[in-house]
Amino acid sequence: MEKKSNITRRLNYRMEIFPEVKLRVRISSNDAHYAVNLVDGAHIMQLFGDVATEITIRYDGDEGLLRAYKEVEFLEPVRGGDFLEVTGKILKVGKSSRQILFEAYKIITPSNDPAQESACDVLESPILVAKAIGTAVVTKDKQRVKRQEHERKDEQVLDDFNKIKSGEASRMGQK
Repeated sequence: MEKKSNITRRLNYRMEIFPEVKLRVRISSNDAHYAVNLVDGAHIMQLFGDVATEITIRYDGDEGLLRAYKEVEFLEPVRGGDFLEVTGKILKVGKSSRQILFEAYKIITPSNDPAQESACDVLESPILVAKAIGTAVVTKDKQRVKRQEHERKDEQVLDDFNKIKSGEASRMGQK
C-alpha cells in the first residue's frame, strides 16, 4: 500500500511541475470602461498577466515576462460586479519559454433585482468569458529551479503513470 501512496504523491507532484494557477477576483464598477457597466478586454488581459506571473514564480522561481499572445478571444461581456475565476496552465516548456493557456470564467454576477440592489447570483455553470494562449519567458540566468530537476521529476511521474495504466501499480502494492 505504501507504494501506491508514493505513486499518488508523485502524480500529484505533476501539478507542481506544470502548475495550474487560479485567481478569483471581483470586478469593480470602477473597472467599467464602457456604457452599461461594461469592462474592457484590457482588464482581463491584465488578470492573465497576473496569472502568468504566479505560474512562472511557481515553475521557475522568478516572475519572468509575459512576452506575447498567440491568440486571444473575448467570448462574453464582463461587467462591474461580476466575479471571475481566471486560470492559467502551462501547456509547453522550452529552454526559457512557457506556453500558457489562460481562461476567465464568470462565476457570480449581480442579480439586477431593483428591490435588492446588492443581491448577486452564483452561476450554476461558470461562463467562459475569455481565453488566450500566451508565452512567458524566464531567461536561463533567472531560473532558480533547475531544468534537470523538473525533467527528472517529470520522468518519474510519467513512469508511474504508465505503471498505473498497465496495472503494475496494483501488483506493486501487494508486495
